[in-house]
Amino acid sequence: MKKAILDRVEDGKAVFLLEPDQTEWQVDKEKLDSSIKEGDIVTISETNEIMKHPQETEEMKNRIAEKLEKLRNRN
Repeated sequence: MKKAILDRVEDGKAVFLLEPDQTEWQVDKEKLDSSIKEGDIVTISETNEIMKHPQETEEMKNRIAEKLEKLRNRN
């Protein structure tokens, strides 16, 4: 399994950034579950089944929000 983040959806394609090196991987938008949004963390199986990980996504978003808050408070 590969871990990835949905980076963007453009021209009918969902573009994922695969960990650890941020390699792009594309799939037709129609094959994507409608609950998966940009910024979501997913795993991609050997058969290209995409599974969303809401808890990991929330944790990542919280870490980013905390970092942004620290940067704002420094100024």
